Amino acid sequence: MEGNLVIVGSGLAGYSLLREFRRFDAHTPVTVLTADDGAAYSKGDLVAGLARDRRPSDLVIATAEQLAFRYQARIQPFTRVMRIDRGNRTLEAPGGAVPWQRLVLATGAQAAVPRLRGTGTNRVLSVASLSDYAYLKAELAGRRRVALLGGSRWGCELADALVRNGYEVHLFEAQGRLFSGALPGLCSARLARTLERGGIHVHLDSGVQRVDREVGGLKVFPYSGDPILVDLVLATQGTEPRADLAREAGLAVGRGIQVDGRMTSSDPDVFAVGECAEMQGRVINLPEDIEASSKYLAAILCGRPARWPGQPRVEALNLPDCPLVLCAPPKVPGEWQERADRDGVRATFTDDRGRLRGFAILGAAVSERDRLLAEVEAKR
Repeated sequence: MEGNLVIVGSGLAGYSLLREFRRFDAHTPVTVLTADDGAAYSKGDLVAGLARDRRPSDLVIATAEQLAFRYQARIQPFTRVMRIDRGNRTLEAPGGAVPWQRLVLATGAQAAVPRLRGTGTNRVLSVASLSDYAYLKAELAGRRRVALLGGSRWGCELADALVRNGYEVHLFEAQGRLFSGALPGLCSARLARTLERGGIHVHLDSGVQRVDREVGGLKVFPYSGDPILVDLVLATQGTEPRADLAREAGLAVGRGIQVDGRMTSSDPDVFAVGECAEMQGRVINLPEDIEASSKYLAAILCGRPARWPGQPRVEALNLPDCPLVLCAPPKVPGEWQERADRDGVRATFTDDRGRLRGFAILGAAVSERDRLLAEVEAKR
């Protein structure tokens, strides 16, 4: 297929697409624009990096220069796109207009920060990128008390990593269940107890309304209970798609940039992939989904008939003492059924026709992952 390709974003989605595109097409000019230095790294390594006290440079898989050479692409670091001009097929950037004939938005996601009051709100940190990781590492030096706002998968893993490194950790979740309320009751309760046995202070049904600067740290005010003095506060309630560029350009945007199975936006020459994209009401934010959809999009951009069918949403919680797998069911009528014993919890979600549509398994029950997932996929 003729026409230059421009990719905005150098995260997992952007570089996965570049790699897969070059497998089909070695000659079409490809430009990657990225607001940071363009280094490739895995977001999944950020928590593990904290647990192992690794330097930011240790997490870099390849530099922008190495990737540009490997994939014969033009990678422009520190180039923040300010506007998409769909009429003239250009991008407005600090160095001037960048023309495109096909455009892929792989702008990723940013940390979702809760709305807070108080004099310390500007001190609330997040860890959604390698630069965030570097800043957090510096801020943690010499400090010991940390509050995490949000019991997402990321929040649970980060809490575990910090407490294993000697930090006092308070994990606040506004809903009564961890994983932002996505886990069924017995699974969430077992996970909370495991985290507490590991030394984490878990506060369920306890959102934070205010953060104030105090002598000696930051004072966190939950909606219920006494205020707590800590050294650092981190937002860990999940991420939000970066979709402002698309929205301002007049593309259809829900939570993320709305795409079909061909990863095409409401403009047939503009595509979206990764954490900024939304398909059928679901944001594409799991690594396996990003890799799979990037592979399909590469084929589509090279003129091959392809359509990503989507796949069941599966999240794995990487805790040494509490392995957990959640296959989130779609939003259909149905109910959870749970069974717990001393070794784990098995929960299945069946729809009103009796079909297995999702599951949550914890502890020894994770051995059933492949069998349950195969049944979910067979009933789609």
